[in-house]
Amino acid sequence: MNPLASLGRFLLSKSDADAMRSDFTPVLANATFTRDEPLRRLLATHKKVSGIYFWVARHESNEYKIYIGQTNSLASRLVNYVSEFQAHSTNDFKMRAFAAFLAELAPNAALDLYFSATESYKEAEQHAIRKYDPLLNKLPPPS
Repeated sequence: MNPLASLGRFLLSKSDADAMRSDFTPVLANATFTRDEPLRRLLATHKKVSGIYFWVARHESNEYKIYIGQTNSLASRLVNYVSEFQAHSTNDFKMRAFAAFLAELAPNAALDLYFSATESYKEAEQHAIRKYDPLLNKLPPPS
């Protein structure tokens, strides 16, 4: 039985996966939300690099569309995600909460980060959200 069956609506189809890999570049596999070596390397190479990022959950041969966000600096944005105090708490915390949920539900699942560099990231983010319709971009704003 697939522990992520309830996320079936957010499963990347083959055509979605092909389009996603055309639109985005993989930058971080098996994200841990800690300052591990892969993250430190990414921080060093993506300072002041603006664009949109796409969190994808991977379980066995399936990939799920989780969250698309925008940033004017991927390195700074990732520092927000791994910091204990999160200034953008509604956005940052939901990814950490999802990572904890994923680890409990499917311990062998992983979160991968894809990135597309662009200076017009606000428009690109809205386009990507409409195109891919990820899980956490559907949440209502906090009250």
